[in-house]
Amino acid sequence: MRAICIFCVSVMFAAALAAQDASTVKTTEVDINGHRVTQGPQVFTTQTKTGSQTIETVQSINGRTVPLERVEEHVVRDDASGRVTERIIRRYDLTGNPIAPEKVVTEENKGPNGSSTVRSTKYAGDINGGTRVVERSTTQKQVSGDAQTADTVIERPTINGSFDAVQKSNTDTIKQPNGYEETAITFRKDPSGSFYGAARKVTDHSETGNQSRDNTAEYEVGATGQLELHGQTVTNTLKRSDGSEEIAVDLFSKNVPGVVNDKGSLRLLEHQIIERRAGAGGGLVETLSVQRPTVSDPSKLGPPKQLSETVCRGKCDAQR
Repeated sequence: MRAICIFCVSVMFAAALAAQDASTVKTTEVDINGHRVTQGPQVFTTQTKTGSQTIETVQSINGRTVPLERVEEHVVRDDASGRVTERIIRRYDLTGNPIAPEKVVTEENKGPNGSSTVRSTKYAGDINGGTRVVERSTTQKQVSGDAQTADTVIERPTINGSFDAVQKSNTDTIKQPNGYEETAITFRKDPSGSFYGAARKVTDHSETGNQSRDNTAEYEVGATGQLELHGQTVTNTLKRSDGSEEIAVDLFSKNVPGVVNDKGSLRLLEHQIIERRAGAGGGLVETLSVQRPTVSDPSKLGPPKQLSETVCRGKCDAQR
């Protein structure tokens, strides 16, 4: 029965691909010599004006292709006043047997001057068709000139059936002449039930010609109970005239394997090199290589080693 369902999925995907509104993404890992050693999951995506469907398949331990996850999104309403979508997530174990599904209903109501209210309700289901609400979130967005603010509250049910706020977040975005600056703070509850600043992320995005740069600093609560810088990511993207892209990512952290950090300052953990180029039939090919500090001299990076290659076929614009 399962083999028939997989066959049906393949037929539906092939038909959608012929209509040029579908894509398939396949990732393989490679060894230090560039030889393929592991075949990763395949992701099939079909899109229409009223929704989308994403199916992720993987090889089981006996070599058969089985579904890993299937996400169906349907647009219930989309007009000048707002948008309502319903997303159903069906997951499977490594042998292809279904486990309890999940449904998320999101309603966005548009207000004046670009403001909006987004309410999302998450339902946990069972294989018998029953559902229960496991999470609710509300996001209020306000726009004033070049500044935008988003306040989000996440609620979960308590043991007596009522809902209680478990997390809050605030995101402030300010447009700059050549980019933007975004600050996001996450608040969580302590044992006494009071909210405290648990995490902070600051992103500085800039664009110049065909190049862009993102500098993101992440803060977490340290030993003193205050927010402390614990990681940083610097991403530089170069878009070439032929449509290809080169992305260089530097990851910094306080904790680097094999390095004793007495001062607690950030050190380079990894340098990533991502190459994106056009593939056959309008597809997309992406390779990921990394350089890491050497054991003999942690201040120097070793030679680049390719980790994976991802190939997208079909309509791959969204995959970027």
